[in-house]
Amino acid sequence: MKRFFAILPLFALLLLPCCMRQKTEITAPTSPEDAEYTHFIDSIDSIIDGFYYYDFNDSTILPALEFYQENDSKRNLWMQARCHYLIGALQFGENHVSEKAAKNLVEALKILDERFDNSDDFETFRETSLLRCKIHYVNSKIAFNYSDGSGCKRIAMLGLNCATQARDTAWMARSCSNLGLIYERLGKAGEGDTAYMYCDQGMLLADASRYPLERAYLENTYANCLRHSHQYDSAIYHFNMAKSLINNDVLLYHKTFLEEAFVYYQKHDYPTAIAELEVAFQTSDHNIRKQSVAGLADCWEKIGDTLKAAPYLSMLKTSNEKEIVDRHHNTNALPILNAYLQSLDKPDKTANIVWLIIIIFTASAVVVAFYFIWKKRHLNTIKDKDYEALRLKGRAIFSDRHNNKMERIRNEFNVAYPDALAKVSAAHPDLSDTELEICVLSFFSFRLKETAEIMHLKENTVAKYRTAIKKKVQTDDLEKIFH
Repeated sequence: MKRFFAILPLFALLLLPCCMRQKTEITAPTSPEDAEYTHFIDSIDSIIDGFYYYDFNDSTILPALEFYQENDSKRNLWMQARCHYLIGALQFGENHVSEKAAKNLVEALKILDERFDNSDDFETFRETSLLRCKIHYVNSKIAFNYSDGSGCKRIAMLGLNCATQARDTAWMARSCSNLGLIYERLGKAGEGDTAYMYCDQGMLLADASRYPLERAYLENTYANCLRHSHQYDSAIYHFNMAKSLINNDVLLYHKTFLEEAFVYYQKHDYPTAIAELEVAFQTSDHNIRKQSVAGLADCWEKIGDTLKAAPYLSMLKTSNEKEIVDRHHNTNALPILNAYLQSLDKPDKTANIVWLIIIIFTASAVVVAFYFIWKKRHLNTIKDKDYEALRLKGRAIFSDRHNNKMERIRNEFNVAYPDALAKVSAAHPDLSDTELEICVLSFFSFRLKETAEIMHLKENTVAKYRTAIKKKVQTDDLEKIFH
């Protein structure tokens, strides 16, 4: 027995190389030529990580792709997926809306989905999850250019999930910024709060000292959310924060100047807007240049200097003609992306049965619960259905970032029940206007802290008002004062 324990360390040393080989199976080059291609691919991947898409042509990756297609080892398949991703990203950067880009990106995802899964060792799983995140990021940009809101949001969410699985803070922050932008630009009415939420979540992740570029994108997205909600001064502050954090992303630098110029334009500060647009105009990006030209022409016309506006109007006309020609040569990439998303929704019969049972059970429980609630809460003058709908409206107003919450809540209440306040005031003439407003907020089931926030009062003051109301109305439940 002692001899057995004595040779255990020897067995451990013999097994160590096997374990190390399994962990580095997809990351370690197998030949000098493989090492050379890997170094080249890593260098381009690091540039794309910095949000550059314009400095290389996709043809530079093709020799590497051909080399890794010689056999289907796991290492070669991993590098094939990386090559397809880089080709797709570079093609997208070259013409923004490319069918070829989407094909390569989806091809990379198919390789990962078919040959790499959660059963791989953690290092492999982390690497493949991060690559999936990068692919979803570019795919969401393609869908964004086609204004495909639902597909864009789903692809971007897949990217955030993959970044979370990879435990990569930088890409988690970038994915949050991406989702914030998508919800702010393509989201339906009422989804502005979701955009703010993702920006806030990303800012918690991206410390400015460790992730300056990611934080710059988040600040830019947050500023755009503020701009579209007409909070111009706050938007300018965050745009300046973004500019101070941008290190080497020239595209974001010019994009930030362009979008900040829109804020000054909306504030009718045309000279400052012109100064910002002139910086944005220095970019090589066609879309930013076109918007800068349009903005400069408009600003000079607003000032009244038609001579300075004329050259920009001429450039804008030429740009529009070129765009029509370019658009003719581009094909729609959305069918490719949508086909991939549909492939993720293959029905699982076992899962469907389980979900059906859960849905039936939940629905039954909800129906029973609502029945007992309805039986318990019988209102004399207000229907339960109307009350719940009104209460939800009050909650929505409270969650909104705008001011005048009390006035808006009171207006909603008066629209729904025009005579309720008059009846309570007549029955209890000693109630003041402030006390009646507290009664309205109690009707909406707002807590003490929430009531104080809405009315801009201290919590102690609100508590005193509630005590006084209970004495005057002779009730301990203010929620039922209008019932």
